[in-house]
Amino acid sequence: MIGGRGKHSGRQLVRRLRSELRGCERQNALLQVRLRRTQQDLKTQTVQREMADAIVLQQTAALQQKNQRIAELEHRLQAASEDTVETPLPVGDHLTAA
Repeated sequence: MIGGRGKHSGRQLVRRLRSELRGCERQNALLQVRLRRTQQDLKTQTVQREMADAIVLQQTAALQQKNQRIAELEHRLQAASEDTVETPLPVGDHLTAA
């Protein structure tokens, strides 16, 4: 007898511990399935995020090009407006010859 217990209680303890072990093994198997699913979901979401980031970068570059073109056109428009205001019309021999 160990600790005042007989054979019968020792067998019961072994049965109970084996039963608990089987329960833990089942729970472990379920958790492993969940882990694999979660890892796959993470991979999918990572790919989706990378694709979205690439689209955002492309759109940002396109907008920057458009903004540069708009700034260039505004500058040219401003310069043309200033030229027409400040530049006197030529009057001279070529008008009288016609």
